[in-house]
Amino acid sequence: VGARCVGKRTVSTDGLCCRRRFSSSLNCVDICWLEVYSTSLATAKKTLAIKRILHLSRKMPSSLVLVFSLLFASSAVAADDPNFVILFADDLGYGDLSVTGHPTIQTPNIDQLAAEGILLTQCYSAFHVCSPSRAAMLTGRLPIRSGCTGSDPFGGVFQETAVGGLPLNETTFAELLKKDGYATAAVGKWHLGQREQFLPTNRGFDEYFGIPYSDDMGASAWTTMHKGVPLPLLHNTTVIEQPTNLGTLTQRYADYSADFIKRNKNNKFVLYMAFNHVHTPNFVSKKFCNTSARGRFGDTDSEMDDAIGQIMASLRENGLDGNTLVFFTSDNGPWLIKKLQGGSAGPLFEGKTTTWEGGVREPGLARWPGRIDAGRISPEVVTTYDIFPTILKLADVELPTDRVIDGRDMSPVLFSVDGKSSHDCLYIYKGTPNAELPGLWAVRCGTYKAHYYTNTHLNHTVVKHDPPLLFHLERDPSEQYSLDPKSDEYTEAMMTITAAKDKHEKSLSPVPNQMAMGADDKYKLCCDPDSQKKYPQYPVCTCDPDNWHAWTCDA
Repeated sequence: VGARCVGKRTVSTDGLCCRRRFSSSLNCVDICWLEVYSTSLATAKKTLAIKRILHLSRKMPSSLVLVFSLLFASSAVAADDPNFVILFADDLGYGDLSVTGHPTIQTPNIDQLAAEGILLTQCYSAFHVCSPSRAAMLTGRLPIRSGCTGSDPFGGVFQETAVGGLPLNETTFAELLKKDGYATAAVGKWHLGQREQFLPTNRGFDEYFGIPYSDDMGASAWTTMHKGVPLPLLHNTTVIEQPTNLGTLTQRYADYSADFIKRNKNNKFVLYMAFNHVHTPNFVSKKFCNTSARGRFGDTDSEMDDAIGQIMASLRENGLDGNTLVFFTSDNGPWLIKKLQGGSAGPLFEGKTTTWEGGVREPGLARWPGRIDAGRISPEVVTTYDIFPTILKLADVELPTDRVIDGRDMSPVLFSVDGKSSHDCLYIYKGTPNAELPGLWAVRCGTYKAHYYTNTHLNHTVVKHDPPLLFHLERDPSEQYSLDPKSDEYTEAMMTITAAKDKHEKSLSPVPNQMAMGADDKYKLCCDPDSQKKYPQYPVCTCDPDNWHAWTCDA
């Protein structure tokens, strides 16, 4: 029989019937699935395990009908329960991929994601630095709602000895998917609190392998000037290496991800792969050292791209390619203060630590063979925190109803050529408001973006704009030519933005500021507080002394 589904599924008006086109000579087969719900008061949970074919539109021999019935009865769960892979870069600029126009960086595997899926040209992060951005992506909520926008109006991240973290009353997509039977794994950078209660395995992920914060927040062979605790590598909640050998890390991320996919090829799963690349220091393996015309930054981009290629190969090798939705994006824009060690926002103005487009607008890609038409380019506005409601809807898991969800289901954009964004406005925060400054510095509604306050990565002086700067982003994505405040166009656009801004601010509730809780050395991650008894010549918390002398690209 071996018919392979190559078409898109469309649900009929009664919500039960699906049409699929098969590559066999049987052509189109109408299949109706009846979902059976458990009435057990003990579980009160919908079960998707029992699904049966009710009707076949073509007349076929009874033996063939029986074969198809058995086939689809066994595969209906897999077909209805997609897998999800979220590939999240660190500090990647809008212009740091070959598919987005960089003239010397080569990212063939990421480019292939775009060729086989959709390139989202107006994809926004929730914030201009990483911890708040990641909090939003995992919860579907702007970080101002979780107290994760920084200790002051300028924003910030969790330190390596942070007291706070992503609050335990916030719900991640991993928690909800796990309850629905998904296997869940987080690999790579976390940066939402390093204390045990805040680590991934206590936030819905079955397993975790990675560095719990930025790779420059701990000492290693690549950051010899760092005076803090050696950079730890965790498996679940245990420090398994300290300092981390960064030169082998990305390959280990790829291997762990591929192994997780293989181990769960018969289960539904979500893999959150958060790379440390392309954050400084620009560590790479020997394979990629000095291989890019773009220099060391290009080397790291190439290594990340290679790891993505390995992860995609694992999906294909395990027969999961056609039932897996893959996202690729980044947490925030390029770290321009690092000059050639940082990235590029391409045509966009500014970068990380600012609310200009270059700080929050990211490359966005999505791929799902048979569901997302290959080679599409969409200018519709989507966000990283849209991932939360999108994958939950596709998994048929209900959204939380006891809180505001800022993300929107992006399925119409992904699956329909004519699909439109569900976002009316985006609210771009610089940090947490105080008596002197607000936290909300910019608002985009439709094609217009208003800046109430601005700064740049080189000049932290705050400039208040009264009246606000207003840009038409489709005509002027580089934000170079502000509209005339006396024009009718300006007046009409600002009326819409002002009303939306007022409504949004009224939806906020006071919450504890997680980053204002500060840091405490007692919360540092340490493999052995008494390590200097064994290795007196090395910093405390050294359990892998050879890693202080590990190969680096400068060696």
